[in-house]
Amino acid sequence: MMIELHDVTIGQLIKGLSATVDDGQTVCFSGAQGAGKTTLLRALLGFIPIDGGHISIDGELLTPQSAPYFRRFMAYVPQHLSVPDGYDKVPTDYVLLVQQAVLSGKPILVIDEPPYPLDDNAHEAVERLLAQASQRGATIVAAGALTTPNVICL
Repeated sequence: MMIELHDVTIGQLIKGLSATVDDGQTVCFSGAQGAGKTTLLRALLGFIPIDGGHISIDGELLTPQSAPYFRRFMAYVPQHLSVPDGYDKVPTDYVLLVQQAVLSGKPILVIDEPPYPLDDNAHEAVERLLAQASQRGATIVAAGALTTPNVICL
């Protein structure tokens, strides 16, 4: 599914951002802590409103009303995951969360950066998983730096 960001503005963090992510393409947004990477992903999921511009998915506008519909096609790995007491079977390991997102088969993956530095093996595992998803045609929007081939970092 193609994602288009056109002149997106969110508060003081993101001003006039435009990008297109085609099927099978991975785009990562990088920047310093507090630069708005997670905020942008949350807007893409429809969790927070944008102040200007628009976001579309396969040519259809993402609005507060349409966001729940579009989220059915998305797998999301948050930066921070809080699990209520009693839910001990929910994976909290970042690599396992990425693996679950990829295995979901959803056409859009929204992947936030991990809350802690990954060791080399974990970083390679995440890159391998995302490359698999991309090869099957998933559209991937990620926060943080990736070195996977065919990744466009903005």
